[in-house]
Amino acid sequence: MLRSSAAFAILLVGLRPDADLPPQDPLVLQQLRTGAAAAPLVVAHRGASEQFPENTLAALRAAVAQQAHVVEFDVWQTKDGAWVLLHDATLDRTTDATAKLGRKDVRVDQCTLAEVRSLDAGAWKGKAFAGEKVPTLAEALAAVQPAIAMVEHKGGDAKALAAELKKLSANDRVLVQSFDWPWLTAFHAAAPEVVCGALGGKDCSSERLLAAAATGARLVHWDHRTLDLDAAAAVRSAGHLLCVYTVDADCALLGAAALGCDLITTNRPERLGALRKRGELARVLPASAGATSPR
Repeated sequence: MLRSSAAFAILLVGLRPDADLPPQDPLVLQQLRTGAAAAPLVVAHRGASEQFPENTLAALRAAVAQQAHVVEFDVWQTKDGAWVLLHDATLDRTTDATAKLGRKDVRVDQCTLAEVRSLDAGAWKGKAFAGEKVPTLAEALAAVQPAIAMVEHKGGDAKALAAELKKLSANDRVLVQSFDWPWLTAFHAAAPEVVCGALGGKDCSSERLLAAAATGARLVHWDHRTLDLDAAAAVRSAGHLLCVYTVDADCALLGAAALGCDLITTNRPERLGALRKRGELARVLPASAGATSPR
């Protein structure tokens, strides 16, 4: 199990851990800051979801094989309290729930773990993926090692997720994020040692940044279509890591790097990794960002 800074540096193609990082920062935050020093890190959106069925073990393992530094996936809590991977509130789009359970609009939080696990979560993407199951959180965390898991809350109790991550000894290898900032605040209170990310999509105003910081988030994860140069500089000057979603086109990937992003979330981790390896995303901060960067 690779959890040390040295082990993560191997994954980050030999980047040297920064001995000057504040010792009080959680290990995950240190790893992310160190890894992003040379170029933005690769975040695989729902795994390698362009090629594989999203939020399945196949997609997660493919993302790791494609050398993603961080693997993002979505979680819901089932009716009987289990944590499983799914993006939508209903199982209809990415499983055969409608056919197997005989009804539409099947909500994951109204099903038991056994019911969810009985479904096929891969065939919708192609016959080659038939038989893929909806993974549990425990399976997902194992599948993404040695990458960092970016766990996005979609539904479920904050204290329950904090307890589950502690039970799985995962606090030092995950980042938990949500669009629901009151939920994120509650999660941070229950698990202050876990690095949190505040997801947003509207204009990244100074008021929104203050609200994000109030949740306890150390990472701001924003829609790249609404983030401009000044907002990106403000995020970084506030001491937050900056991540953007969901970026696929080469021109947008290069633009995200030029904005000074620390991480980039993409459905195409292999392509982003290739651009990074070629030096196309090398860290050259814009003048407005470099002048105020906490680094």
